[in-house]
Amino acid sequence: MIANPTPKRLYDLFFSFCGLIVLSPLLLVIAASVKLVDGGPIFYRQVRVGQGGRSFRIWKFRTMVPNADRTGPLVTSESDARITKMGRMLRHTKLDELPQLWNVLRGEMSLVGPRPEVPRYVQQYTPQQREILRWKPGITDLASLCFREEEALLGDTAQLENFYVQHCIPRKLTLNWEYASRANLLTDTWIILRTLCPYWVGVLATYGVLLVISFWFSYQLIYDFAPPPMPRLEFLTELAVVVAFQLGCLTWRKQCTGLLSYFSFRELRQVGTALGVAALGLLALRIAVDGMFSRNLVLIDGILSFCLLSGFRMLLRRWRESSGEEEGAAIHPPARVGIIGAGCTGAQLAVQLLDRKNSGRTVVAFFDDDSNKWQKRIHEVPVVGMPECLLEGWTDKLDEVVIAMPGAPPDRMREIDQLLRKSRLKFYSVASPRHIWRSSAQCESARVQHEVK
Repeated sequence: MIANPTPKRLYDLFFSFCGLIVLSPLLLVIAASVKLVDGGPIFYRQVRVGQGGRSFRIWKFRTMVPNADRTGPLVTSESDARITKMGRMLRHTKLDELPQLWNVLRGEMSLVGPRPEVPRYVQQYTPQQREILRWKPGITDLASLCFREEEALLGDTAQLENFYVQHCIPRKLTLNWEYASRANLLTDTWIILRTLCPYWVGVLATYGVLLVISFWFSYQLIYDFAPPPMPRLEFLTELAVVVAFQLGCLTWRKQCTGLLSYFSFRELRQVGTALGVAALGLLALRIAVDGMFSRNLVLIDGILSFCLLSGFRMLLRRWRESSGEEEGAAIHPPARVGIIGAGCTGAQLAVQLLDRKNSGRTVVAFFDDDSNKWQKRIHEVPVVGMPECLLEGWTDKLDEVVIAMPGAPPDRMREIDQLLRKSRLKFYSVASPRHIWRSSAQCESARVQHEVK
């Protein structure tokens, strides 16, 4: 990771100490809320395996009923009844992890490093996997970012711990090795910033910057770039109101959870609907508060915002498509489709299925190996998680599966083939974007070939 541990330790000491001081009012409020709302102990301390295989007790705000680890599995799903009311909010915001700043100050943990596991799971590591114990565990890491919505990823898995051990832990360890191979203080800082700023916040910030630019340009445009003098406070108030309305409507139309570089007519329509509703709301507000902003400003800004946001997303799409990502689509879409592969291939398939209203087919979910796409949306379709999630609660929600991974390694394709045979779902492989809609005879032939008896 880092050849000289001193800079990293100084980094950890400085920011953990400052964090405990600055966040002390928030920590006190959370502690009081846990005690008043849920009762019982404020903190939860659990044995974890740290650097060199040494055990230590990790600090967290308690989010589950007392003695929860004795009444169920050590991992939790989204619907776990052991999670308390206050605990659900803390887990969603990750505020329950803040007391681990004390572990960092004590030298048991680092701000950034592989998340420490419980001894039961570490005992199942292979010798190669145990090599990760060479590094000091951290509050956050690459795996924490990718598994930010781990409870949703696990869902209502019947064999919760088995799924976690077989599929989640290996992927987390792979991400840990990826971090360890190129870690430095700059990458640590970037991971911390990404931890503090979830994906949807970044999307909102991006939209916010574009909407501010649109408002300023619209304001200049209606006055031929010679606007009359206006008090700065009044201008900033109008700007804040307009942008807030627009961002609120974009969030309402679920445009803050989608991957920005995936853009089609469906997203175009949703962006237009959101900004149109925002414009109507602003016009209504103008009537209620006379003279707040001009009607022309609202209309021009609405049109310009639509063009700017759509153009920006189209540019991102063009950049993604020209960056060498695979192309393709699926050959025979079933009624309820699960698509393995959330790249260009799967995205093009989803668009074609969603746009063909009379086809009697719909895309239910994506499954992809890229953890950066999990719990996000592509063309309004959720990326549930890894392909292995198909075995956990999805076999009854899908009719058939399309494998949209033309560039996947042969070993991975064999794994997916075995996985789908276990699921007893019908499945098909991708050929080419030119062969999405084959004749019914060809589709039926492929159906028979791939159907699991």
